[in-house]
Amino acid sequence: MHFGQAGGFAGRSSVRKSTLGGLNRGHPILNFGVGVVFALSLLLMGIASAHAAGRIALVLTAEDYQKLPKSSIGTKRGAEIAEALKARGFEVIVSPNPSNATARAHLRDFAAKAEGSDLAFVVLIGHGVAWGGQTFFLTTNTELGRATDLLSRALSTTNIAQIVGRAQTGGVFFFMTSPTFENPIEGLDARPQFTSEVPKNAVTIFSSSARIPVSRIDAAGEQAAEALTKLLQQPSPSLTEAIKIASNGNLGAVFGRVDEVNLAKPTPAPPTQSVAAISPQPAVGVQKTEEIEGKLEEERRAREQAETRARDERLRAERAQAEVLKAQADAKKAQADVERAQADAEKAKQEAKRVEAQAQIAAAQAEQLRHVSVAPTIEDAQLGQKQRRLIQQRLRELGLYTGPIDAIMGPLTREAIMGYQRSRSAAITGYLTAEQFDALLPKEDQ
Repeated sequence: MHFGQAGGFAGRSSVRKSTLGGLNRGHPILNFGVGVVFALSLLLMGIASAHAAGRIALVLTAEDYQKLPKSSIGTKRGAEIAEALKARGFEVIVSPNPSNATARAHLRDFAAKAEGSDLAFVVLIGHGVAWGGQTFFLTTNTELGRATDLLSRALSTTNIAQIVGRAQTGGVFFFMTSPTFENPIEGLDARPQFTSEVPKNAVTIFSSSARIPVSRIDAAGEQAAEALTKLLQQPSPSLTEAIKIASNGNLGAVFGRVDEVNLAKPTPAPPTQSVAAISPQPAVGVQKTEEIEGKLEEERRAREQAETRARDERLRAERAQAEVLKAQADAKKAQADVERAQADAEKAKQEAKRVEAQAQIAAAQAEQLRHVSVAPTIEDAQLGQKQRRLIQQRLRELGLYTGPIDAIMGPLTREAIMGYQRSRSAAITGYLTAEQFDALLPKEDQ
């Protein structure tokens, strides 16, 4: 653990004491009064430092979603973890089933209290999805139409990790469950992602990872949350044990690394020395005091401005990244539309070629038929009974006639003649031409 913030307060106190020690002139009453003022200032700074060096936790539990299925872990587990953290000396902010606005308000309150604290933990229980290298906690009123909606309608664990990194040691514990969307959203992943730089004094733990099947994500989250509750209820748990349990024995994902910390409730600090016990010190004078306070105030404002600029830059970068991703998605969709249009055009072109070929064939056939002259046919009266019998006999031999050999040129005989004409690609009339008669009955058989 590091104590940079507490060291900063000690440094300021030493500056004041060295300045005071060098003054031994002035009005006695004035010196005494200013000394009391400085004693009160030191006391108030000590109280502020003691508050900043505490333990703070934020527990957000989303179970009853408005647009998504219910989470399987539940707010009851979040309440149990919150009580266990309180028993460990944490000041806990608990928010069951928060909306997006409520969750962000609690996160701002938590961020102010986490600044310079010894330990700062955020526990997230509920649905989570990953996109663009970040993992998002879905609040109860989260409604997504596309992946970029996550930037404004969910909480980024990357940003939360930056907030807990303001403490001496910070941790983000996300017990994820997997949501089911009515309309699938391109680009979302049920497994956690964390590609941003991890704060040096913070760790982010997910109950699942790519090593855990999607069908087991909910069960893994329930198991890890229950195990962490039991660990925190032990007399002297450690942060290393909490990380291992929250990540399902390292089957989940862990990003970042922190020093070992005993999570047992800290021993209360000795009472602060009362004002009456502080001996008044010689003062430097009101003007000198105001100069020092002014410099300290300037430093504080400079830090706040730097943090504000950094936050604004980060938000601009996130918005730019979202716009780039949206542009890429739009370009990809446009490319797909172009390819689909080209495919449709090619299909239409091939269909046009096929229709044109069929039209050309039909035209050629029509032209051919137009030039084919139909030869005159032989009337029944021109054929003798023997000839008619021979025609029926010959058609039967060809497998075209199935009727009796009766010399009657009835429907069966006409149908057989049409079959014969069809086999010769001739005009189909049911009546033989002279040429067809000679081909069917040789001269010697006529």
